[in-house]
Amino acid sequence: MPDVARGRAAPMFRREFKIDKAVRHAQLFICGLGYHEVYVNGGRVGDSVLDPAQTDYNIRAFYVVHDIAAFLHPGMNAVGVILGDGWYNQDLVWKDLQGGRGMSYGSPRFIAKLEMLSSDIKISSVFSDESWKCSTGPITGNNIYAGEKYDARLEKAGWNVQGFDDSPWSSPLPVAEPCSRLEKQEIPPIRRIREFVPKSIVEPKPGVWVADMGQNFSGWARISVTAPEGTEIRLRFAETVFPDGMVDTASTGVFATMVEQVDTYVCKGSGKETWEPRFTYHGFRYVEITGWPGKPECEDVIGVVVHTALEKAGVFECSNERINLLHKMALWTHRSNIHGIPEDCPVRERCGWLGDANVVCEFSMWNYKSAGFWEKYLDDIETTRSTNGGLPFNIAPGKRTSRTADHDWMAAFVLIPWYIHVHHGKKYLLERHYAGMKTVIDRFKEKSSNWILSGGLGDWFEPGMIARPTATPEVLTTTIWFFRCAQVMSRTAHTLGYSADGMKYGEWAACIRKEFMGKFFRPDTHGFGSQTADAMALHFGLVPDGETENVLSSLVKDLRETCSNHYHVGIFGLRYLFETLARHGHAELAFELLQQDSYPSFGDLMNRGATTLWEYWGEPEVDKVHGPRSLNHPMMGGFDNFFYNSLAGIRPDEDSPGFSHFFLEPHPVSRIKWLDAKYESPFGIIKSSWIFENDKFLWDVDIPEGTEATLVIPYSGEVKLMPPGQYAFEKYGNSNSQIL
Repeated sequence: MPDVARGRAAPMFRREFKIDKAVRHAQLFICGLGYHEVYVNGGRVGDSVLDPAQTDYNIRAFYVVHDIAAFLHPGMNAVGVILGDGWYNQDLVWKDLQGGRGMSYGSPRFIAKLEMLSSDIKISSVFSDESWKCSTGPITGNNIYAGEKYDARLEKAGWNVQGFDDSPWSSPLPVAEPCSRLEKQEIPPIRRIREFVPKSIVEPKPGVWVADMGQNFSGWARISVTAPEGTEIRLRFAETVFPDGMVDTASTGVFATMVEQVDTYVCKGSGKETWEPRFTYHGFRYVEITGWPGKPECEDVIGVVVHTALEKAGVFECSNERINLLHKMALWTHRSNIHGIPEDCPVRERCGWLGDANVVCEFSMWNYKSAGFWEKYLDDIETTRSTNGGLPFNIAPGKRTSRTADHDWMAAFVLIPWYIHVHHGKKYLLERHYAGMKTVIDRFKEKSSNWILSGGLGDWFEPGMIARPTATPEVLTTTIWFFRCAQVMSRTAHTLGYSADGMKYGEWAACIRKEFMGKFFRPDTHGFGSQTADAMALHFGLVPDGETENVLSSLVKDLRETCSNHYHVGIFGLRYLFETLARHGHAELAFELLQQDSYPSFGDLMNRGATTLWEYWGEPEVDKVHGPRSLNHPMMGGFDNFFYNSLAGIRPDEDSPGFSHFFLEPHPVSRIKWLDAKYESPFGIIKSSWIFENDKFLWDVDIPEGTEATLVIPYSGEVKLMPPGQYAFEKYGNSNSQIL
């Protein structure tokens, strides 16, 4: 349907077809861009929403397969399709791109194929062609950022069933396919996951109601209302409120997008009406409601959580409520930012920044069966870099690419395939992306000076960061990532049988290590100058021989004395600080840092109402310089790895990818009375649970079939190589542990 005819309305398409026999098997293949919904004989097909997942549509697009045999019957049948603009036709925000077309690839369009079998004989195939009819309907406007407008008075009853009079409808226009690669969508779809009843609905101003869902999340609101025809109800979404109770939309990025998240529903006036949007989603905790007849009750405005439906892989819980809350916040933040891609926030940008993905990927895999999701993202990086001379952009996928990736952000394309391989044993991923990984590491070598690499963004959003990180020089962390990438490339090359490459990149790593220590290690202080620098140097083995304890002392002194038991780190430090402390005998200090309530700390943000991780540490001066920051940003969640790989002690072995061999080495904290962690590896459930009971430490482990684990017994330090099975260990005072 031409844009001039539809405006911003969601076009509707229908077609009738005849079936002569009972259908035994029927599959509908459809690629509807930007988003689509399908109906057969009046029934909604599938329970997914916002299909298909975002890609670089000029290079590849996903089709979805539906089994629809149960919807069909002999005789005349009808199929209906509604298209939303989605990411394919996002032309409202970031208008500076493409001369005002924003991130649009063109008008909404679809291609479909229906194959049916009767007694194993193909009886019919229905294709999308000009025999369909199209029209506009009740969705009068939709945009992924700005929201959806729905006028129930414009509904076309029966439009998706046989016998509907579509004579006033138009014939659709044939359009070119956006790309040559139509691929089946393999990642889990986006779905409605759960619902929230508001904690409260208040009236801060006459006629203005504000619902508090009690949790920041991504999704939308479903309303149920009885009102006269033409009543217009407006829903305005925000992450926070002003002191007077009115919603404050600043953190949703209005300064950058120039739009607010607003849904509008116009009533048809036929009794109780229930509605929710189809082709948008929001990041919010609060919903401002205007136009409601009377007072809305809590059950009238339901929050619907919407994101990619990843299955759980890990479970973590302990006796300390703060730790549990931090884990919950990390999970809510991650879930809020998975809509076919790993987003940076569900409000202002909704982009797949590579640097964010690097620090999120591992904690994502501890908690969810997300390997396929991250595989898809790697392919997004591949398609995006194919338009940039082989180098990744800062963002993938989409037209808002930012620029050629900063070096530390670019490192994600080397590291994420390795993370997935280590956790899941997916060697083919290394082979698939090896050429691109080489392009990245060779770029690093070309741009380095005497093995020192600059050109990164650095330890992003350390406390008080205004322009760039200052506590940790950008060149220091970027060179660490250069070193780590060289290590990974050496391992990857040897894994794939490219011995010459493996030796070369191993030599590079040795050169980088030597020059890094010579440039950044400070003999006078026996450290690297910041918490992030010390922690990352210790973690990656970049400390001069004989200086490990000194660097550790430098780190602990800065934490305890200089910063009064507070961390002063950004996203890189948050990823490595806590497990580095734990593995060097300071798990109690790592725990203590996470218990702080004064700035800078997560406790401070919690006391200010945070239920998800913020993009920063809440400084007003940062808001003034950068614009109000997001209150739902997963790049701050790297600490969540610490709960699994340090407190619980479940750790993969890079030499035995996929957990065929792994380590169990918990680092108990006396103020945590019990802990229970489970992780579903490719071989089955790994369990690590411990409890302090009187003067005893009890530890239970499960090692799945097909694996073996090296255990380091807490307190005794005894090392055991254990076959599959269930084991219990007990520690009495200063005596050695024993298997029960």
